[in-house]
Amino acid sequence: MKIEEWFQVLRSKAETIEEQWSDASEQERLQLADQLFYLRQVSDTVVDLWLQFEERLSNAIRRVKEMEGQISPAEKSVPGAESLSAVKATMTMTNEQGTAMEKTEKTSYTPASPPKEASAYEPMFRRGEGFYHLRMYQDAKKCFAELMEESPDWESGRLYYAYSLLFCEEQEGAFREFRLLSRSASSPTVVAISYNAIGCILAEEQQWLEAAQAFKLSLEAKPDQEEARYNLALCYYLDGDAQEALDEIERYMQKDEHDWEAQMLWLRAAQQLQAMDEEAELTPPPSLQLPTRELDNDTLQEMASLYESVGNYHRAQICYHFLSERLPKAGWAWHGLAWNTWLIAGTKRALTLLKKAISLSPENDDFTFSFGWMLLFDGQVDQAMAAFRHILERDRDNRLGQSGMISAYEKLGELASARRLAKEFTDDQDPYVRALGYFHLGRLAVVEENWRLAEQYFQRTLTHAEHFREVPIYMQLCATKLGETVRNKELFPS
Repeated sequence: MKIEEWFQVLRSKAETIEEQWSDASEQERLQLADQLFYLRQVSDTVVDLWLQFEERLSNAIRRVKEMEGQISPAEKSVPGAESLSAVKATMTMTNEQGTAMEKTEKTSYTPASPPKEASAYEPMFRRGEGFYHLRMYQDAKKCFAELMEESPDWESGRLYYAYSLLFCEEQEGAFREFRLLSRSASSPTVVAISYNAIGCILAEEQQWLEAAQAFKLSLEAKPDQEEARYNLALCYYLDGDAQEALDEIERYMQKDEHDWEAQMLWLRAAQQLQAMDEEAELTPPPSLQLPTRELDNDTLQEMASLYESVGNYHRAQICYHFLSERLPKAGWAWHGLAWNTWLIAGTKRALTLLKKAISLSPENDDFTFSFGWMLLFDGQVDQAMAAFRHILERDRDNRLGQSGMISAYEKLGELASARRLAKEFTDDQDPYVRALGYFHLGRLAVVEENWRLAEQYFQRTLTHAEHFREVPIYMQLCATKLGETVRNKELFPS
C-alpha cells in the first residue's frame, strides 16, 4: 500500500468515529474511544519516526554540501531553505475593493556553527525543528525553550524559539527574543531577519514609523535582505507615503521584476500617488509597461485600474481582454472590457460585451447602470430610463439609479424633476453623495446659463469631495462667462 493510501485509511477511520459518535451507545462510545486512542498512538509514532528521518535527511544534505564544497565543515545550515520553509513574517494590505494582498517572507541563511558546548543538545534542536516543520508550534516552543535554558547562545535555536512564540500568538515574548537577537547575534543575517520580524510585528500594530525604521536596520545589517525591502515599501504604502513606496519597490524589482506581489504593490502605490497628485509622472518598471498574458490575474486587474485612472483606456482594454479570456464567467471582467471599449469605440461595440456581463451577474446594479449610461449618451433616452428604473424597482433609494435619472431628465429638458432629485443628494450623510448632488445642480445651472449659481454649486462640490475631474473645467467655463479669472487654488484646492 502506498503511504498516501495508508494515510487516507487513517483519515477515513477518524471521520467514521466522528460520524458514529453522536448516535452511539455508552458501550459503543467506549469502543470508539479505544479506537481514537489507538489512532493517537499511531500519530505519535509517525511523528517520532518522521523526526528521526528529518534529522538523518538534514545531516545527509549538510554532509553532501560539505563534500561538494558548498559550505565549510564548521558551518551548520540551520535554519536553511531546505529545512525551514515555514519561517515567515507576514504583512497584509487591503485595496479599495477589500481584497487582501499578502507577502510571505521565507528566509534562507547559513549562520555560524552552534557553540561547542551545545553539541550535546543537537538532538533536542532537531526535535524542535521537526515539530516546527509540522507546524506543531506549541511543541516546538517547549523544545526550544528547554534548549535556550541549556544553550542560550545558540542563535539558530533562539531564532526558532522566537518564531515559535510568534506563531503561538505570544507576540510580546517573540518581540523580546527578536530584539535580543538583533542586538547580540554575531551573524549579520540573523540580525537582519530579526529586525525584519520586529518590523512586521510593529506593522501589524500600525506603528508605521517604528516598523519602517526596523526594516531599514534590517537592510543596514544585510543590504540584500530583499524581504525587508519589500516590507519597507509596503509599510510606506500603508502609511500613505506613495513616492517612498514606489522608490523602494522599484529597487526590489531590480532583482525580481516578475514578482507578482511586487508588481501589485507598485501599481497600488502608483494609484495612491496619482490620487494625491494627478500630474505626477509615473514610469512603470519594464515588466509593467505593457500588459501581457504572462501576468497573473490580480496584477492585470490592478494594471487596468491604474490605466483607467490616468485615462489610458486602450491599455486598460487589453488588460480586461486578457482577463475575460482567462475568466470567461467573471462578470466584472466583461464589464471592464465593455466600459473601456465604449470609451474608445462607442456604444455599438460595447453593448454586446456589456450584455454578456449582465447575463453573468443580472443582480449587479453597476452593470445595469453602465448599460443605461451608454444608451443615454447614444441618444436612446427612453431605453436608458428603463434601465435606471429597473434599478430603482429593486431599491427606490439607490443613488446610482437616481443619478442616472437626473441625467436622463436633463437630456429631456425636464430640469425641475432633475433638480428635485439632485437636491435629495445634498442631504445625504455620505460626503461623496452630497458632492455628487451639488455637481448635478451645477450642471443644471449651466444648462440654464445661470453661471454665478453654477459656480457656487461647483465650489460646494469641491468642499465635500475634491476629486471631481470635470469640476475645474466647468469652473473655468463659469469664470469665462462671468468675465473673471479663476485662480489655480480654486480649481485644485489643497
